[in-house]
Amino acid sequence: MMADPLNILHTVGFQELYPIVRAELQLSSSLDRDRLIKAVQRVHQIIPELVRKYDLNHNQFVNAGFTEDDVIHFVDCPKENVAGDLDWERQPQWAIYVSNQQLIVYGSHILFDGAGFKELLYLLAAAYNHPEQVQVKNHQDIDGIKRLIKQVPSTSKNNDHPKKKLFLPKLANSQSAAAKYQMIVQRISADQFRKLHQRTHEAGITLNDLFMAAFGKAVQQYCGIDEINLACPTDMRQYLSDAEQNQLRVQNLTGRYNVGIKAPLDENLVATAMQIHEDMNEAKEQRAFLESFRTMLNNLAQGATVRELQRDVEQHYHVREIAYTNMAIIDDHRLTFNGIEVQTAILSGGFRRMPHYQICVNTFKNQLSLVANVIGTPEEIQFARSVMTMMRLYLWLYTKSC
Repeated sequence: MMADPLNILHTVGFQELYPIVRAELQLSSSLDRDRLIKAVQRVHQIIPELVRKYDLNHNQFVNAGFTEDDVIHFVDCPKENVAGDLDWERQPQWAIYVSNQQLIVYGSHILFDGAGFKELLYLLAAAYNHPEQVQVKNHQDIDGIKRLIKQVPSTSKNNDHPKKKLFLPKLANSQSAAAKYQMIVQRISADQFRKLHQRTHEAGITLNDLFMAAFGKAVQQYCGIDEINLACPTDMRQYLSDAEQNQLRVQNLTGRYNVGIKAPLDENLVATAMQIHEDMNEAKEQRAFLESFRTMLNNLAQGATVRELQRDVEQHYHVREIAYTNMAIIDDHRLTFNGIEVQTAILSGGFRRMPHYQICVNTFKNQLSLVANVIGTPEEIQFARSVMTMMRLYLWLYTKSC
């Protein structure tokens, strides 16, 4: 039986972006080894797909005899380049690296999206705390989304192939064998984040509008394009019924809005953010995110093969060179391990070979993190860091100029 068809959205463009979601948790003390193993075993009972390999040709997760021993790795010092060895078609759908007071989790974006990944982390914490009390069922149907598609007429609003694409220039000698995996993180303090929240509210825009504008303008300074065209993933769980929203849903339930605005390079950040706000509002009113996969689901109902469905994905949900995602708030109350405090938590996506680049934003304990996972030479990594710094400076100036 075919798994959640929305998994197929993340099976194209493997050369540009391998479908990974990543979490890095810094803990107040070390986890108990046996207790963690038992927690992972309990999670596998609830979500057996986690210890199965993915069959791309049939969109199925196949039992290959994996156990928790194939998932948990106790190491002295975790290395970023392990991400390059992940292969969801031959391995379990997640990998856990434990080192002293650090917990790093890699997950398959084929099996779940960012919101689903957070639910998985909360489930792991709950199973660590009280394994006998974790009695839930994971739901992976998309019945609620299919109902929504029937109710909402199609729109041409969600153009996934803009003529003017944001890009970063390719540096000379970028094919050097010195390219390595690197997570880049910059943080915005709780005080500054509070100011951003307050001032966006006063301006009638959202934080997401501001983040997209700041990122778009940062990239603009390096490419000179006078438009900002960005895809903005959105968690569709909010459109399910109340009963469905209360269910555990470690699955892919993400559509995306495609924002496209004229934005002169010298336009101020507030004006750009207002344009993005208006464009997003129009897209939200039309439920334009449904166009990400409407054709694919229609063709699936007509008996299309996975390969044929992937062609639909390339048309409506392709991998962009410059990408943005907002993983929103990580709930620190749900992410505790039997009295062990999670001091910092960072979520991010897959590793991209520069000049391909993605910014992921998320918040933990009222502190905002900007994260980019890149593959590059030392010079390219510094370039990636500079783009992020530019975005952060736009946000900092916004708090000073209002």
